[in-house]
Amino acid sequence: MIAISTLTQNSAGHLVIHEKKSSDLNNLPARVARTKTLNGGVYINHSGVSDGDRTLSVVALMTETDRARLVNIHKTETFVRVTTPDGVFQAAISSVRRQKADTIITILIKEKESA
Repeated sequence: MIAISTLTQNSAGHLVIHEKKSSDLNNLPARVARTKTLNGGVYINHSGVSDGDRTLSVVALMTETDRARLVNIHKTETFVRVTTPDGVFQAAISSVRRQKADTIITILIKEKESA
């Protein structure tokens, strides 16, 4: 379950989404770069892991009312609060699109708000 809410008061600015198993919520990329060296080897630079690098790909079957509410939040809000089993995050909704009966939501995490 994922909750999305606006950062400012808005009576229609909250939504609970029951994502499908095909959603990708656990993507946690590391800041890793590999550089080829002149001697045939490689140099790997690992700069850690940041929640701000995460992208959530949510697949959900939504009612038309919920989808309209989500699209309205997407159109009017720069940042939203997203709650997942991993914590509470400040994020931006990058895209909302329909794929057959499903709604595909791409969420870019800015920062984690909970410990």
